[in-house]
This record gives sequence, C-alpha cells and structure tokens, in this order.
Amino acid sequence: MKNLIFFVLIGAVLLTGTVLIGCASMQLDYLEEGTATGPAQVRQGMDINPREITVWGIYKNGKRQVVSISPSNITFNKHSPGPQEVKIRVGVLTTQETSFMTEVMALQQLTVATQPRVAIFKQGQTPDPAWPGIEIRGTWDSMGSQRVDLSSCVVTGFLPNQSGRQTIRVTFEGLQTTFDIDVRAMASMEITQPPVKLDYAQGDTLDLTGLRVVGIWEGFPSEELTVTMNDITGFNSNNVGIQRVVITRNDRTAFFDTEVMALTSIVVRQEPNKVNYRIGEPLDLSGIIVEGRLTGADPTKIREIIIPIDQLTVDGYDPNRPGRVGVTLRVRGQIANIFVNVVAE
Repeated sequence: MKNLIFFVLIGAVLLTGTVLIGCASMQLDYLEEGTATGPAQVRQGMDINPREITVWGIYKNGKRQVVSISPSNITFNKHSPGPQEVKIRVGVLTTQETSFMTEVMALQQLTVATQPRVAIFKQGQTPDPAWPGIEIRGTWDSMGSQRVDLSSCVVTGFLPNQSGRQTIRVTFEGLQTTFDIDVRAMASMEITQPPVKLDYAQGDTLDLTGLRVVGIWEGFPSEELTVTMNDITGFNSNNVGIQRVVITRNDRTAFFDTEVMALTSIVVRQEPNKVNYRIGEPLDLSGIIVEGRLTGADPTKIREIIIPIDQLTVDGYDPNRPGRVGVTLRVRGQIANIFVNVVAE
C-alpha cells in the first residue's frame, strides 16, 4: 500500500512538472521587430479590427508564431487624419511593443441614411436613446461610405417639454447631420371619474382616492395621468361652501366641484368612560363620542360626522370644586355639555 502511494505521488509530481514546463514553453519571449502589419488606411473615428493586424513573436519554446491580440493592445490616434503610428503592446509581467504605420483617412460627410421609426412624441415623453431604426452613414476620403454606430455619436437638440417641430443634431468626429421630429402638446385633459369623496368638513384634507384623469394628444390614444397634490389648486377646507378644484397638467386644465359643509350643531352621543373624580384629578374624556351635523349650501343636504376629541375645546371643569360640575365642549362655534361629579375625600 505504501509503495502504491509513493508511485502515485511521483506520478503527480512528474505530471505537474510537465504541465508547468508546457505552460512556460507557450510564454511569449519577445516580439519580432518590423514584422507587424495592418491596414494601410483606416477611417477617422473608427477602431482597427485586431483580425486585420498580424504580429509575429518568438516563444519560450523557440517557436515563431502569430501573437494573439485584442482591441486593448492597439493604440493610435483615430481622431486625427494623416499618417499615424499604430502601437501594439502585449505582455503580462513585462510589456513589449511593436508598431506599423497607417493613414487615418478624413471623414468628409455624415448623413442620415434611414430615419428613426418613431418621429412623433408626446410632450414630456423621453425617446429611446438608441433611436431605433435610424442609420447614420459616413463618407471617408478614398474609403467610401460605412455605417456609423449611433453610440459613437453625440445626439443633441431634443427638448421633451417643448412642443412643435424639433431638429435633432447628430455629431461624429466634428461633422454634423440632422433629422426632424415632432413633439405634440396635450390637446385636452378629461376627468373620467371624480374622487369618491366630494363633501368635506372644515379642516379636512383633500382626498383624491378614485380620481381618474386622462390626457389626449393628437395622433395618440388617450393616456391615464397620475395626479398629485402638486397639480391641484382651488381647495381650502377652512372656507365653507362649494369649491372648484382645478387640475393643471402640461398647460391644460380640468376640474371637479367639492363642498366644504358648515358644522351647524354638535351632540354628545356617548358619555366619557370616567364621570366620577376625586378632588384634584384631571378631566379624562376617553370614550366620549361627539357627533357633528354638517349642512350644505342646500339646507336639505345633511351629513353626520364624529368629532375627534383633539378638536374639542373644554371649559368649566374645576377639579378643586366638589359637586356636580358642568363641562362645556366647543368646536367651530358649536356647543354641547356634559356633567361630571367631583367628590371630596
């Protein structure tokens, strides 16, 4: 058994050594000077395809063979027309360099060969930055025409909040071409469903639950809009009466009416839990239910509400006076009374 383990270990060492020697033999020793070749001409603004470049190197095993390169190994000034030195740098632990000469041919013209598929937008809409369907082509000195990737260009001139015809500029290597688009303003806005709550008491907050609003653009289907309090004017719950609530979006308006109803009376529907006190004890209204009556501009329009305890103003309670004590409850000019007992110890 020991002999078997010994031979396995020896075999593993020999195999590892062979692999390491094999890896070492495939390491690049040096690049051959003057052997790098590549395209004699390249288009201004365009990268060189590594497959168009041949570089020879000598490896540790003494073999001469083509060195594999990637775009990151290639350096030259693609933006400047004229003769350019293309440098090839390779290596991990040590960097080696060789080069060849090329000529960067000037870009002479930039055109929109195919228009984008979408050229009409709603005001406020943002286009796809890829502008699907568009094709930009460049024409270079002595090298003809070729497609230009839009991601290599700078696209400017789109104003999403400005309606009307707009000219979009595409810039590549200092040259420009243009195409036109149309931004359409919202023609109108409609309320398809008013809010669930239209009647309010003084001090209430506007509730937009259930409100549905659509915008209408020429040439587009109607679209439901999200309405926030920032779009709302005209509501003030401190003022009694019918109020017109105005929604404004994209310079268009729609409205619905609400009514802030007057509180005309209050009544205690349930006494507080505690009605008996010792001298010095503070008043506790926990459990009390005070109902308020709201009356609209039409006196036949009546609503009943529960008045929150924190809206009640309390007068008349003296914790140091024994006996039956009357307590006055007030809210928005309306009055109700309760009685509690203060007992001397």
